[in-house]
Amino acid sequence: MTQPLTLLTADDLDDITVDLVFALRDSLTEDVSRLDFWQGRAATAIETAAAGGEAWPQAVTIAARKLQIPQLALEASKTITKLGGRIEGHYSQWQAHVARNLVYIVALARVENTSRKTPKPDPEPTTDTEEAIF
Repeated sequence: MTQPLTLLTADDLDDITVDLVFALRDSLTEDVSRLDFWQGRAATAIETAAAGGEAWPQAVTIAARKLQIPQLALEASKTITKLGGRIEGHYSQWQAHVARNLVYIVALARVENTSRKTPKPDPEPTTDTEEAIF
């Protein structure tokens, strides 16, 4: 006998959605600036994905298309796969949660944005001593 699936908490659903937002952000191309992303495009992409997708993979595809992301970054792909495992069996619960709480979820993501900023790569050290002096 299979055990009934327990529902995810609102906090679980928030965390899943916020992680999706950041995975999408980390896969942005030059076509969409991060400023545009945070000024409404992220919310629109998540809303459209939750409303239009029949399953998690389809929702991710819809969100990526909405943000003009042709291919997810490797780390983002890993994150989205893990999220898919968590959301499995709870997709309709996630859809309803996003429909009710999207503004709050995006606010959580924006606050968390300061702690999840992608670090800028360190400049490569120069090996030429003349270049280093001047």
